[in-house]
Amino acid sequence: MRIGCVSTDIRAVKADMVVVNLFEGTKRPGGATAAVDAAIGGAIAAAVRAGDFAGKLGETLSLRPSRGLSSPRVLVVGLGKKEKFTADHARQAILPVLKEAKRLKLSTVASVVHGAGAGGIDPGVAARFGALGAALSAFEFDRYKEKKAHRVARFLFVERDAKAFPTVRAGVSRGARVGEAINWGRSLVATPPAELRPDDLARAARRVGRGIGAVAARKVRVRVLGRTELSAMKAGGILAVAKGSPAPPRLVVAEYRGGSPGSPWTALVGKGVTFDTGGISLKKWEGMEKMKYDMAGGAGMLATLRAAAALGIRRNLVAVVPCVENMPSGTAYRPGDVLRMMSGKTVEILSTDAEGRLILADAMTYAVRRYRPKEMIDAATLTGACIVALGSVNIGMMGNDEAMLSRMKAASAASGEKAWELPLHEEYFEQIKSDIGELKNIGGGEAGAITAARFLQEFVDGTPWVHFDIAGTAWVEKEKRGYAPGPSGAPVRLLVQYLSS
Repeated sequence: MRIGCVSTDIRAVKADMVVVNLFEGTKRPGGATAAVDAAIGGAIAAAVRAGDFAGKLGETLSLRPSRGLSSPRVLVVGLGKKEKFTADHARQAILPVLKEAKRLKLSTVASVVHGAGAGGIDPGVAARFGALGAALSAFEFDRYKEKKAHRVARFLFVERDAKAFPTVRAGVSRGARVGEAINWGRSLVATPPAELRPDDLARAARRVGRGIGAVAARKVRVRVLGRTELSAMKAGGILAVAKGSPAPPRLVVAEYRGGSPGSPWTALVGKGVTFDTGGISLKKWEGMEKMKYDMAGGAGMLATLRAAAALGIRRNLVAVVPCVENMPSGTAYRPGDVLRMMSGKTVEILSTDAEGRLILADAMTYAVRRYRPKEMIDAATLTGACIVALGSVNIGMMGNDEAMLSRMKAASAASGEKAWELPLHEEYFEQIKSDIGELKNIGGGEAGAITAARFLQEFVDGTPWVHFDIAGTAWVEKEKRGYAPGPSGAPVRLLVQYLSS
């Protein structure tokens, strides 16, 4: 879907449907909604008086007026209570709009910028969130359906104020680019595991710079390391997890040189388990089909790099993604094994289903040794314990640097992608001490999300670092907060905000 903007009056736009809005509790429409209402004979105000439309967030009112507009249809979308309205609600309001447009099989939709008037949101920010919402709401993974879902061809944002239009246009462009990158990663997460094995994920990573413009693409470089290189580097964690599968492991190293030559690197490390059975510590069958999403952290870090390149963010970024399958077989690693990691540390295996931290640890060691980054961020669908603690609302966030964590909290608030800090007190380290080696790969039943992060901290070598546990947020079970069911693209929105600020 093409996303753009035009400078004109919403009443004059020729589209299959125009979209205006109303806050909950509003008795008389204002702004562009009032102008449209007057043009069509007061049908919107009449619906409000009759109680047919209340303006709740995501609620819609569909009208087909016979006069007054250049477009044949009007959709009014609710924005919820004005005092609770945020920029992210401008994103969320787009999903019901596109659902209606798809239901009616429309080609072109034109919408006002939600929240830029009475909502009090800066027009550029509101436009950015709206365009992001349009991109994310248009996502369809129908590769395996004979009858394809209808796709809206064009979504236009309309800004009448000529002075505000350049700001709105820039916001729309930025939001659409970030949304495209997120959808690129979401498609990887949605792909069936037989078609996205470690080699396939590595091949997809080689294409991370395609389609973002020639200038941006020239700043992206991707290398893929195989079993031979990993063996030479003594990547004991990656190699052990991969042993149970005939699919060989890969380590993807994607660089974006957006900063000046010689400026420091920010390392983005993402878990790339393309399918997770649990290995010898086999999972229950219920829900195992969703374990294709266990590479969502890796996809998210590659998508973040893609977005940064498309936006021209002035930073040097390296995304390091270890890619493996975790399978049970006669060659699989076992509970009771002791692994020597790339860093030289030894790890006693208590559960082969705690594999993500093992491959991340080696990837983090690689990033530290090769790039000496000024900061490191990792993302992983790491623990069920994080889902128990925070559900599907917040990303679990932990780290070793207060200033970095503070900036992440600010980026979370600005992006609308919620993250909540959990403690990493030194006492938690006692749970992952091993009697036979230096570390255990699980710390028992208490504080599982925290002890997993504390394990990873052992491999950052003092680098300022933040860990995101996205186990509860990377996949949406049912429609909510502006997402259809399926992969969400977490934590790309938050990271792009962080890297841009």
